[in-house]
Amino acid sequence: MKKICMISLLVLLVGCSPAQKVTPTKQSGVLSLDMQPECRSLTDGLCIVSEPGELLGEGQTIIINEKPDAVYLEPSTAIQIKIEDWILIFDPGENKPFSVGMTFPNAKLYPQGKNVGMTIEHNDKKCDVVDGAFTDSILQSEEENGLGKNPISAFDIRFTMRCNDSPQVLYGRVKLSW
Repeated sequence: MKKICMISLLVLLVGCSPAQKVTPTKQSGVLSLDMQPECRSLTDGLCIVSEPGELLGEGQTIIINEKPDAVYLEPSTAIQIKIEDWILIFDPGENKPFSVGMTFPNAKLYPQGKNVGMTIEHNDKKCDVVDGAFTDSILQSEEENGLGKNPISAFDIRFTMRCNDSPQVLYGRVKLSW
């Protein structure tokens, strides 16, 4: 009996080796708000990482380093962002503030009224069906009665979207520094 206990203790000690750091492998077709490596150094602009076969980004990585224009779509809390030939709209839903650090999952095609909505258009191409999510790390604008007022002076939005029930995913980040 003592030998079995000693062997078990040896097995337990061997199993207690230091944890190894493992980098997660990107899985194709998965909606994820993880920051894409290509987008980490973005100061101002738009970064798109598109899986092969995806409609809007056409499987490319696109980085536009210029300040985007952004406004609230009155009277809602939806934000419309324009940069070159891209238009992005993020809407937390009716009577919901666009809050810093909140994640808005289950986004459908904007406008959705009471539900979370988003849309991304590129060169007049847009989706008829959207499945996505977005989150904002910073948001700065004037406020009145809890609603954002124009102009929006800073934001950092990460987003992910599947277009027209396609398995391919578009990942991105759009940022305006103050």
